Amino acid sequence: MSSERSYDSLVDNRIYMGGAKDVEDMVKREGVSVIVDLREEAAGCAYPSDDVKWIKAGLSDEAAEVQAEELKTAIDQVIDAYNRGEKVGFHCGGGKGRTGAVAVGTLLKLGLSRSLEEAEQQAKSRRPVLNVKPKQREALELLYPAQGS
Repeated sequence: MSSERSYDSLVDNRIYMGGAKDVEDMVKREGVSVIVDLREEAAGCAYPSDDVKWIKAGLSDEAAEVQAEELKTAIDQVIDAYNRGEKVGFHCGGGKGRTGAVAVGTLLKLGLSRSLEEAEQQAKSRRPVLNVKPKQREALELLYPAQGS
């Protein structure tokens, strides 16, 4: 475990976000029991452990098409674990693009933000490196049309 934390909390003490390299710290430091892996390219958990449920909800980092259904599945996995009272972490490779899109959708679905723009600002206030890409934004607009910017 590194001494400096490079992942962030989206919902205090319950939902964490970061990159693949952060999974071990999320598990060991925060007691995360569910990891939602957003890497389409992943073949296994970034930190395999008997104490962690690994869920692959793969999204393409450079998708040519809008992946609304795939994004919805990823957000639903995070929300389902949260609603079961579990601590959940989600991540992509670097914790920026795909992670940002799921963070925004999670805030909207939990009702913690009223608009896509507000959700993005709120997520970036927690993790400034987030960068929702155009196709990811399109998917969010399809999933949350009443909350578009």
